[in-house]
Amino acid sequence: MKKFLSCALMIFVLMSLAAFSASAQTKIIKKTVKKIVTPNIAPVEAPEPAASKEVAPVEPPPPPPPPPDYDAQLPETDKGLLGWGLNTDVAAKLLYGSILLGARGDIVFSDPLKIGEKIGLAEDAVEYKTGLGLVIADTFKSIPLYADAVVYLKEGSMFGMDGFIGTGLIFNLYGTGKVSGGLGGQIYTGILADLGLDSRTAISLGYATYKVGNDISDSGIFINIAQPIKL
Repeated sequence: MKKFLSCALMIFVLMSLAAFSASAQTKIIKKTVKKIVTPNIAPVEAPEPAASKEVAPVEPPPPPPPPPDYDAQLPETDKGLLGWGLNTDVAAKLLYGSILLGARGDIVFSDPLKIGEKIGLAEDAVEYKTGLGLVIADTFKSIPLYADAVVYLKEGSMFGMDGFIGTGLIFNLYGTGKVSGGLGGQIYTGILADLGLDSRTAISLGYATYKVGNDISDSGIFINIAQPIKL
């Protein structure tokens, strides 16, 4: 009887150890499998939405500039002595014939057709003059009306100096014998000389004919000196 109990107890102990050992191995396998099969996976962050492109606002075009005020842009000295901006000149003349002395004053106009540029000269190479004068000779006196066209040549083209050529009509407004009428003319050439004044002086040599009515006339070579003045 004692042997039987001892054997039964021995069998129970062995079975308990076997069961405990199998349970421990099962836990180790499950733990290992769990570690291998189900690793910890970090959550993936959702991508940030692409930044929308900002469109720069369209600025309205600037307003057009006001028209230039040419009078305001001119310095006071360029507006002339009286502030009119008017181009004029005064001249003294000596005519060899009946020893004719004369003087004249003109208003000078720019060429609106820009003929100078068309003939290969400067844009303002051509100008026009009209004015009044006074002439005194041995045989007559006259108040003439002048109308000239002047062409300024290329710089240095006349023996290294700036030259010009001109021609014009001379109409007697009032002369000896209280006579009106009588048409003459003149042609001349000259140079621009710097005499230390505000603008260059025109010195010319030419040939002119003056007429007072139908009966009185005088012709000859003349020397003329003209000084531009801006009023």
